[in-house]
Order: sequence, then structure tokens, then C-alpha cells
Amino acid sequence: MDRVKVKISEFTPIKNYWSLDSYRKSKYPNRCIFSRRVGNKKSGVKNPFQITFLLYYDFVKDKCTIGFNGSIRKWYFGKNTRQNLSSSKLIDCIKLLSLEIGIREEDLLNAKVTQLESGVTLLLKSAFKELMNCFVKYRNFRREVENTTVYFKGKKNKEDKENNIKYKFYEKYLEINKNDKNFKTNSIKKNVHRKFFFFRFEIVVKKVSGVSFYHENARTLKHIIKNWKKINNELKKRLQAIQFVDLISEEKLIDHTKLSKIDHEKYLKFQKIKRNGFHRELEKFEFSNTTTNRSTKTKAFIKNYEMFLDKHVDYKTELFVAFDKKINSLL
Repeated sequence: MDRVKVKISEFTPIKNYWSLDSYRKSKYPNRCIFSRRVGNKKSGVKNPFQITFLLYYDFVKDKCTIGFNGSIRKWYFGKNTRQNLSSSKLIDCIKLLSLEIGIREEDLLNAKVTQLESGVTLLLKSAFKELMNCFVKYRNFRREVENTTVYFKGKKNKEDKENNIKYKFYEKYLEINKNDKNFKTNSIKKNVHRKFFFFRFEIVVKKVSGVSFYHENARTLKHIIKNWKKINNELKKRLQAIQFVDLISEEKLIDHTKLSKIDHEKYLKFQKIKRNGFHRELEKFEFSNTTTNRSTKTKAFIKNYEMFLDKHVDYKTELFVAFDKKINSLL
């Protein structure tokens, strides 16, 4: 669990939660919004991270709703962290957060979760550096690359709004050091980056009520704690559903004279894909493939590519072995 947005309509204050820094009018009539940045004073983290605490006031109903938005994982561990929240750490985090916000812990546990980011960071060997490129396709989602981050985004609706869920891959160590101007000249950090790959996978749920699994299991913070194992297993289930193609392994040493005519044609296509780039060629192939069995044709395209690879390491299996270990450590 990482970033979360919650709203709380029923609550009992335990201290002066009205101590707020800023005020602005709401886009809705007869309403205003107070806010303040909330730090974690209790845990003594080295690089503190703040979340935004909000209070929505309705003049007509004379009623308040409160909430917060931000990464509670970073709030708990500190800004530049690759640690993942376990169930026990999450419970402790909620206790600390209720004190900082100024409401009862029970009220915070019953908070309605409207948005959620659930993810995990794996420490892998440097051989996995190109791992993110290996995730090539997921249903009819768009694959987009922004700098060093890979996204799978669902189709937009008629109002041009994005799908309620998307998937995100990035290298955590680069994200942690993105503001360090001396990163490239720091010998220690360069050595860490050379030896390891900090793989981060996240599921971003823009509207919890619009995704059945998360509406059922993560609609409040209490539900998230209760269904912690199920939610973490869902991470793996959804990651496994994204088409994985080995784009790391080297090409086999092949005696061309011993290839059949059909295999020789496949090999020429393999060389073209390597030369032009797998993702580009897959996109061209799918665009030109107008047959009724498009899924079968795409699977054959991928299978024909991988048959010429020297798979001395099963990167997919090793990834999910590491994934299982990490998930089990967080239960």
C-alpha cells in the first residue's frame, strides 16, 4: 500500500484539528476547504514526508468532512524509502496518523477510501535491468512510456476520462535519487545502481468504487487491514496477467544451414524484430492483423520470437519467486 485518498464524514476530534494553514473556496456552492500539511513527528524518520490533511465545510448544512491525500508509506518510513508497508506497520501507521490528524483511531479505520495505490518494490540483480520492457501487453490497455516509467492504461470513455485502473512500472532507485544532481558522480550510488535493480510495480486505482475487487476489499482502511493478504495476492495476480516476453536473453548460436525453410523465414522475422525493436514490430503486427483469431496470431508472433533466444535464465520464474518472498514478508 502506498498512496491513498480518504474521506471521513463521521468523526470525533481528540484535539484542535481546526489548526489549519490555508483556506480556499470549493468548486461547489456554499462550501470551502481548509488544509494543512501533516508530518510524522512520532517515528523520527530521517527524511520526513508530509501528506495533505483537508477539511471540507458546508455552510448550509453546517457540516464538516475531513480527509487526506498522499503516500502513507512515505509518511511512515520517510521520503526516500524503498521499504514496503506490512500489515503490522500499516496498523501502527494508522495509529500515528490519527494522533497527528486529531481524530479517533476507529474513525480513521472507517474512513472511506476513494483512491488507492498498491505496490511493491523488489531488490533484484543487475541482470534484470531490462525487466520493465518485458511487460509488453495487457488486454486492450495502452502501453505508454514516460521517461523511465512504463504504464498500462485502459481505454478512455466518451467524456475522455481514463479507466479507473492503471498499472505502473519504474526503477525505484532512480526515483529516489531523481533530485540528486550528484547522483552520476557519487561512486557509492553508482555502484549500487550497477549491481542491483530496484523493481517497482504499482496498481493505481483512480476510483475504488469503480473497480469491483477493490470496492469489495479496500473500501475502508479497516477493510484493507482485514483483506491485506488478499490485496497483496491481487498484486501478483494482475502482474501475472500482463503479457511477459523475454527481451533480456541473448540470441542462440544457430547453424543457419540446418534450419528448415519455415524456421529460416521465422529467423529472418526474428532478426527484423531485433533490428527494429520488439514493441514497434508488435504494434505494427497487431495493427495489420485484422483476422478473427487476433489473440492466437499474437501468441504465435511472440512464440516465434522467443524460440531463437538462449534462455539460460528463466527471468519470469525468478521474478515471481522474488515476488512471492516479498509478499509473504509483508503479511
